[in-house]
Amino acid sequence: MFGVPNGMRVVGMEHLTWAPRAGLVMADRTPEPVLARALPEVTRDLDLRDTFNRMLHDHLSR
Repeated sequence: MFGVPNGMRVVGMEHLTWAPRAGLVMADRTPEPVLARALPEVTRDLDLRDTFNRMLHDHLSR
């Protein structure tokens, strides 16, 4: 998907008791920015957890 930038590494987090979350904060204004309005619509049906888990597995198995 994005890859790992040079100089950085991927570290797995084992046995989490909570699930990491990502959020989006938008300014309360009219009209809403088009990209800010489109982002939740585009990402709603993505399985990001599975995508990130596959990325992690791929990078740790090298």
